[in-house]
Amino acid sequence: MADTEDVFNEILNHGPSADSLLIVLTRMKKEGRLNRVVQECIKFLRVYPDDIRLRFLLAESYLGIGFIGLAEAELKKVISMIEKLIPAHKMLATIYIKQKRLAEAADMVKHYLAYHPSEPEALKLLEEIELPILSDEVPLKVERPTDDVVREVDEPIDAVVDFATPTIAELYHAQGQLSAAISTYENVLRNNPDDGESLRRLNELRRMAAKEPVPDDKEKDDLRARKEKMITILERWLPKVREIRHA
Repeated sequence: MADTEDVFNEILNHGPSADSLLIVLTRMKKEGRLNRVVQECIKFLRVYPDDIRLRFLLAESYLGIGFIGLAEAELKKVISMIEKLIPAHKMLATIYIKQKRLAEAADMVKHYLAYHPSEPEALKLLEEIELPILSDEVPLKVERPTDDVVREVDEPIDAVVDFATPTIAELYHAQGQLSAAISTYENVLRNNPDDGESLRRLNELRRMAAKEPVPDDKEKDDLRARKEKMITILERWLPKVREIRHA
């Protein structure tokens, strides 16, 4: 024991690196020498003020001694330091997107949203990531629903109204459902009347609708089939949006 103590003192007295310091003080904490750990942590935090591990060790030691107030103060500092690094999750998500690693990108954005659940930029990014993921998962052949649940071609999906976003509107448009896209943009603007980009796009779609010929029966069938496929996508996607919005 004396030899170990001498080694520890030798390390502590000769400017240890942050890693070496953490090894020594963690060993001391396991041995129950909490007062010494507190003293050394306080001393070396002047040298390594941004070392989260050292500060967390100090908080643990304070708590072990019974200094709850001091432990709380240190843990608040630790959390503050961690929160400053949270944007790294969103940055990594953008890298994964460029590498076409969409599932991993979605996970990174969700980690970010755990700290910033209402940030519009992150919510929009998650929409853009998850829509193609879910689209790829939907089988190409979609069973026709029975007549009592078939929606009219021009009728918007009610479940989408409360979660109307430009992304959903553009998905409608991509599926050839111009009327539904227009209705979705109208709902976007009801919630966000200052959204100039959505207003511009809505006017474009209205002009397109005015020029659009009346579809024949075959075109109506094609539109219905595309809509059924998108309903399947949206029904699987909307619960994820609800979970994020109400987290």
